This record gives sequence, structure tokens and C-alpha cells, in this order.
Amino acid sequence: MASLLICLLLLPAPAAQDAAMPVAPPVPPVIAAWLDAVALRTDPSLLANDTLALTVDCGGEAFYKLSERDAVLAAGKLLPGSNGLRFSRPGLFQRSQSLLLVLEALDNGATARKYLRLRITVDDRPEESAAGAPLSGAFRLEMFHGGQLIGFRQKRMQELVTLTTGKVAAPADPLRGASLRGTPPHGDSVSIVGLGMALAKYLAKKKANREAKEQAGEMEKRRLSAVITRRQADGTERAVPVEIELRTE
Repeated sequence: MASLLICLLLLPAPAAQDAAMPVAPPVPPVIAAWLDAVALRTDPSLLANDTLALTVDCGGEAFYKLSERDAVLAAGKLLPGSNGLRFSRPGLFQRSQSLLLVLEALDNGATARKYLRLRITVDDRPEESAAGAPLSGAFRLEMFHGGQLIGFRQKRMQELVTLTTGKVAAPADPLRGASLRGTPPHGDSVSIVGLGMALAKYLAKKKANREAKEQAGEMEKRRLSAVITRRQADGTERAVPVEIELRTE
């Protein structure tokens, strides 16, 4: 009996084990915010009406208020996950400017804030008539791979006017071997090596295009270039380039 009591006394206390376990930090009500590039691309009337579309990622349910200084731009309720948020501000895309917006979320009686720095660049310069004006400057075409410049081609604008194209040569068939790139004899079979190389090149190109598209989509969440169509006093329409950049703190 004495040995049994000694063993029980040597056992660790359950409360001590529970106290040593790490506690997960609480999820913030507002995790991230970015530009809703899909909505801004598909609905050009948003930018034309000085309306900006955002996406807010929330860790839980919370009430929010978006304001600039003392002016409330939008308010409502956020749900867990991604939330669409749109707000209008007079003169938002009329000129180049920088704005500081405050996104406040009320969670369990506590207020969490996230600061949104919005920079808008409007190229509102009047278009110059090109009738009768001589061409000047140069045209440069650059090719990048992995973020590094691997080649370029430069032409003067005057050279582009006289640029002519010759006969286009047919590309070599990638499905055939190096020795069979001429006119194949009747009944010749497709090279297995050439077929494998063609398939590998196709898959690599498809993967590169998918990665480039995903990267461009991620960049548009922070910086988006668009064009706003404005009606002039004489009734004509003019395209105005706009760049929107969003940074969160």
C-alpha cells in the first residue's frame, strides 16, 4: 500500500500539463484588404462614377466603418471569409491624389483598425492632334524571362513607316526528328522523340502562361491600370488612363 501511495504522489499534476500547452492567438477581424480587380474590369461604370471596389478578408463576423478623416464612406457588417466592399467618393478619379482611409472593425466590444493608403494617378493631359505631325522617337521591344532582360529590338519611328515584310517561312515540324524536317517520304511515321519534345514544350509553355497569369492577378490586387471614358463639352468621348495603388498597414 505504501508503494502505491508513493507512485501516485510521483505522477505529474494534470493542471500543470494543461497550463504548459500553447494557446493559439486570436484571429483578427480584418486579415487583409485588396483591390477587387475583377469587378473593376468587368464594370467600367464603377470608376466612371468615382466608385472603388475592394475585397476584405475577415477572420470572423464584425461590424465595420470605412472613413476618410471625419467622413464615413461605407459601413455595414463583415462575415468570415472574403467580403466585397464598395464605396463612392466625389472626385475620386478626377485628379491625381493620395488618400488615407481607416477601416474600423468592432469585434467583441473592441475596435480593430487597418489603414489603407490609396494612391491615384490620372493622366488627364489633352490629346495632341497627330495630323501632319512628323513621327519622332523610337520603338523598343524587350523580352524578359524570370525578371531578367534576355533581348531587345529597337526601331526608329521613321523606320517603322517603311517597314516591309517578306515571305514568311513555314516553321519546322516539332513532331519530327532533325533528320526528317524536310518533306517526309510517303508512309513515314512520326518520331517518338520529336513527339515527346513537342509535348514537353507544350506543357512547359502552358505552365509558364498559367504562372504568369496568376502573378499578374496578384499584382492587380495592389496596383491596377484602367481607362475611364469621359464625355467632353463638345459631346465627344475621351479615354483617360488611370492607375490605382493600394497599400495596407
